[in-house]
Amino acid sequence: MTQASFRPEALLLTRIRPYAQAMWRHLILPTLALMLALGCSDEERPQAGDDRSAAILSAAEQVSPYRLYAHVAELSAIHSRWMYYDPGTAATINWLLATLAAQGTAARTDSFTYHRLRDIHTANVVVDFPGHGRPEEFVLVGAHWDTQSYPESWWDSTARAPGAIDNASGVAALVELARVLASRPLERSVQIVFFAGEEIGFWGSTRVRDYWEHETGPDSLVCLINVDMLGSDPDQPDANMICDTLSAPLAAAALPWAQLAGDGMALDTMLRTAGNPGGSSDHLPFWYHGLPAIFLHEGPEDASPFANHMGDSLPELQLEFLDSGARALVGAVMHLAEPVLP
Repeated sequence: MTQASFRPEALLLTRIRPYAQAMWRHLILPTLALMLALGCSDEERPQAGDDRSAAILSAAEQVSPYRLYAHVAELSAIHSRWMYYDPGTAATINWLLATLAAQGTAARTDSFTYHRLRDIHTANVVVDFPGHGRPEEFVLVGAHWDTQSYPESWWDSTARAPGAIDNASGVAALVELARVLASRPLERSVQIVFFAGEEIGFWGSTRVRDYWEHETGPDSLVCLINVDMLGSDPDQPDANMICDTLSAPLAAAALPWAQLAGDGMALDTMLRTAGNPGGSSDHLPFWYHGLPAIFLHEGPEDASPFANHMGDSLPELQLEFLDSGARALVGAVMHLAEPVLP
């Protein structure tokens, strides 16, 4: 840098910008979002003994930790769910279809092919719950079913990749959510999507994003809740509802209902322009195209150290925290989709 181009104020801005961004993300945005939540009417917040709170609590209480554990155990027992390991991906899709059908929530496949080194034939797995009052409005709930072990999977497609936390935990939460919602009518439609191809570029969620952005229209989409990596925090049962600026009001409004249904929920924010530490998952295709999405996650500070690693196995699962997160998911989804009350 030449003396003529040196600007002391530029150096000062360079030094203070990271602190300003951190304050905006961790203090100002959460405060604004919580102010919006506190500004909601009493009818939009949990009230002891009212019909809405009772309906959501009753649903959350149906979440079974035993089922959650069994789902994670069965999924992580598949040798690998890496997208280039065809036996494992076929076994995963078949497991999803059979498990969902057995609990009375039959699913369909949304099959597609993409090319990355070779043609990959795969599918998102989808469960539909049509709304009873406003069926044209949709709440999406997603979790990716694929795994990787880095760098082993990239060198050997047959390498072990159990993915217990990342993301059998999220898949298990969605399977339980489907079972719980099956007997609970909602005003809005809910679509549960098990995404393919998150680990190699958000292929499944991008396909869904494109549908809502171009074919159906964003006005039909209330929000996506993306669930990735629950049940891993070793110190306390706290999961985060992570939002960007667009989804902050929705996240803040859903937060009290998630806290009612599950313990230890917090609210965090990420700016699209500030990167996404700990937040690289299937909500990003929605954020980057101006569609509302909330990321339900252990939190950027508490992400599992075994993510994308062979060590991400069943013994790492903290069942209490997965159970709490799954219950919170029920609360948030039922709030956004609005339970049909007596």
